[in-house]
Amino acid sequence: MSSTIEQQTLALRMDEGKIPVSEALHYAMSLADALRKLHDAGKAHGAVTPSSIVLSGTAVELIPSLGPLATITPYTAPEVLQGETADSRSDIFSFGAVVFEMLTGRRAFDGENQTELKLAVCNAAPPPSGSPAVDRLVTACVAKAPSARWQRMQKIILELKLLTVAARRADTPPPARGAAESALRAEIQQLEARLSVRLANYENTIAAMQKTAADAAERFKEHIGEIHSQIAALQDRPVPQPVDVEALAQQIQGRLEQTIAAVSEQLRVHVEEMVEAGNRKQSAHVQEALGSTKQELSAQASETAATVNQRVAAAEQNMDEIRKHFATLQSNVAGDLHDFEKTLKVQGVAIDTARTAMVQTDDLVERVVEALELLQSSMIDQHEAAGVN
Repeated sequence: MSSTIEQQTLALRMDEGKIPVSEALHYAMSLADALRKLHDAGKAHGAVTPSSIVLSGTAVELIPSLGPLATITPYTAPEVLQGETADSRSDIFSFGAVVFEMLTGRRAFDGENQTELKLAVCNAAPPPSGSPAVDRLVTACVAKAPSARWQRMQKIILELKLLTVAARRADTPPPARGAAESALRAEIQQLEARLSVRLANYENTIAAMQKTAADAAERFKEHIGEIHSQIAALQDRPVPQPVDVEALAQQIQGRLEQTIAAVSEQLRVHVEEMVEAGNRKQSAHVQEALGSTKQELSAQASETAATVNQRVAAAEQNMDEIRKHFATLQSNVAGDLHDFEKTLKVQGVAIDTARTAMVQTDDLVERVVEALELLQSSMIDQHEAAGVN
């Protein structure tokens, strides 16, 4: 093989014709490992395409894309086409589209022009590959919502190892074997099935926990919004200023005394003038009028003071109601915050426990898969040795 061929891109290799399954799985495993290392370093490629994958001997190498990150390609994640920043989940979408094309010779998403291609990437599902295992792998990679995809390359690597074991078994002709070997192979198949079911159950559990936490946070936000609305409505109500009743009564009494004094002075002057005129009868009438005027003014003062007292009492009652309502709101908010914090803590502990269990399960599955590969390789070697003899 020439150096040019050794350094060719995956796009050029696929142009030469359909890639054999074993070779395609090898490239897929190498690409998955390269992306895992990149993601573990806290980075993302953002534009994985067959043209950005260089085949170097038995390994692959990722190179930066030559075009803009938001270029419409059959491998670009929907969120990137919608203007969002690419992350590790965007790389997982591109990985699934590339692997589908390697294993089937067809594109997962296609269109006659850029508009149709964008619609296919954002809305359509890949066509069936003919292999349930491949469909399971690709579907979990190319989900439209980033949160619905597999979140880590480690999970994809485990699936690829299981797929590789199954492909080797399918390519290897079954040798003449005894009942013990047949039973062993049956047990291996059952173990693979149980591992797949367990992985699916863990994924469903994590998704349900994340949805429950998101729903609780949304309900709390709505409740806080309602409380803010109630507080704003209370703040909009006019709050009467506190009234100094004693000062107001003193002010009214002073004004009344001034008025009575002024009227008395006027009447006194008038009486003196009448007395000076010698009309005692008119003087008595004036004195009577003066008494009547004093009574009327006193009655008016009492009525005014009573009205003021009523308004002050109503204002104080209104203030008391507002204070009680604010106290109730503060108590409700404190209780809701406490309950929400408890809920978040419980959800956080459950999610951390599930994540720990998933990591442990991934490690266990990886060791089991490696053991299966070793066992199958050993059985193939024994079969080949028996054929030679």
